[in-house]
Amino acid sequence: MKLGFPLSLLLLLSTSSALANEERALPCRPTIACTADLVPAGDLEIESGVASKRTRTGFALTTPLLAKYSVSHALQVQLGGNMLSAVRTDVRSTYLDNMIGALKLHVVDQSARMPAIALSAGFGVPTFRALGYTRAYDAFFTGYVTKDVGPIHLDLNVGANALALDADVAMQGMIALAASAALTQHFGIMLESYGFSDAGTRTPRDAGLLFAFTHSPEPWLIFDVGGDASYFPSTRTVTAFVGATFVPLVVR
Repeated sequence: MKLGFPLSLLLLLSTSSALANEERALPCRPTIACTADLVPAGDLEIESGVASKRTRTGFALTTPLLAKYSVSHALQVQLGGNMLSAVRTDVRSTYLDNMIGALKLHVVDQSARMPAIALSAGFGVPTFRALGYTRAYDAFFTGYVTKDVGPIHLDLNVGANALALDADVAMQGMIALAASAALTQHFGIMLESYGFSDAGTRTPRDAGLLFAFTHSPEPWLIFDVGGDASYFPSTRTVTAFVGATFVPLVVR
């Protein structure tokens, strides 16, 4: 939702290919909600960063990474996850979180009257056994609606997650609405409200108000920094994050 790579490596990768093209990054993170739009066919887009979540009993650190490759105007392949996660509560643990593969289908282009619409389906696969890490297979289904209303860009996501498919399946609903706007040519602001329903022992309910500032020195490179205040302090109090989205490779 990000600086999982050293900044120098990020700039090296981006400069080697995307700098010569008028590519435009379309980040999902730091927002929970993603856009219904896809980067052009042949573009590889990467999002990476760091997020620190504070709870009543300690904190958790994640290093999310998401790679997205557009096969065509209508189809995108995605691979990523929370990657290396460190939890410091009553139980101290470090583990590689589930890897998630997904297909995203862009169904409708945005027009003066119609929003852009997309659908995605993903499958989560567990990694290595570790203390504090629950290995399980998960499935994710999401619908995306995107519309520009004057200077405001709106992204609405509604989804259903099927967690622990290999055990007692727990269903979880998700909804998120994000609004973003440009403050200047290179700086922007974003505000989002979201919620996840309770999924029993698999994961508790969560909801929050997320805000971020973005800096885009080039259309293909976006940095973000912000925070996320929870509506349910018993689950989580606040999350801080920093990250980047960029297009390091273009195959035409």
